[in-house]
Amino acid sequence: MSPDIHPCLTCGVCCQNYRVEFSVYELQSMGGTVPDHLAHEVPGKGNRARMNGTEKHPVRCVALTELPHLGEGCIGCGIYEQRSRPCRDFPFASYGCHDTRAKFSLPQLSDEEVERWAETATA
Repeated sequence: MSPDIHPCLTCGVCCQNYRVEFSVYELQSMGGTVPDHLAHEVPGKGNRARMNGTEKHPVRCVALTELPHLGEGCIGCGIYEQRSRPCRDFPFASYGCHDTRAKFSLPQLSDEEVERWAETATA
């Protein structure tokens, strides 16, 4: 991996592990940013929407896509600037991040990687 590429851009496993559920008010048709065609309302859950692909197993969010313009093997959110609150709030190098990387047999992030990229992960 290039030292100039954020570890998240060669991983993407959070998008293949977690159900992404959020308020319907985050959908574009309701004044939010998440494109309507990428999510569906959750039956019986009131005002909740869920990203397509995260409602079943194996999980794979429909917004997860290859990003060849960033480098070979790069993967990430195709709607990064429009992503929902749960995705914005998922912390880089958190327990959930480390646990999911281990589940997918990816190496643990080094202390140096975490320190280097932690600040940019909050942007």
